[in-house]
Amino acid sequence: MEKKLERRSYYRINDTVGLTYTVLNGDESVQISPSANLGLSLTSLLAEIDHEFNKITNILWHENPVVAEALGLLNKKMSIIAAHSLQDEGQNIDSYDDMMVNISGCGMSFDCIENLAKGTRLQLSLALKPSNIILHLVGQVIACDQQPTKQEKPFAVRVIFEENNTAQEKLIQHIVQKQCAQIGENNQNKPQGYA
Repeated sequence: MEKKLERRSYYRINDTVGLTYTVLNGDESVQISPSANLGLSLTSLLAEIDHEFNKITNILWHENPVVAEALGLLNKKMSIIAAHSLQDEGQNIDSYDDMMVNISGCGMSFDCIENLAKGTRLQLSLALKPSNIILHLVGQVIACDQQPTKQEKPFAVRVIFEENNTAQEKLIQHIVQKQCAQIGENNQNKPQGYA
């Protein structure tokens, strides 16, 4: 029996995020200012610290999941405070539509009201929950399928992100934290004596 080859480079989760997008016309290049990602140098520093923190916390999950979960919650609390302190004044969290998306470090899918042509470039702004950290990414539509059973948002759009190391690193950290929280919840819900 031949093994199926897994093609994905990143973990993929279903998550509720705040989302807005704008269709980019033609080949316009998008310059994301350093402040658009919460201050490039400060964001890079925080991303580096979060990366190291996540590596250590992942090791700790095997030895002491309760302590790891407590540290994860403390880190999440600090991320929320940092996001609110560093957030662009022009960005209003209330202007984002909360929606369920399927997301990874390299792309996402979401339901929308318009039929977007394959190859369309989008400027995406994501507000991660619960931290409200805002990430700005550019993506290209790789598929847009009609969903006859959904009248409000009848199209399922799949987008692959163009490279943005700072925003993608933050997104990957968010996904890892969500996965750790889900694993912790699943372990707490297991009956005692279950291995």
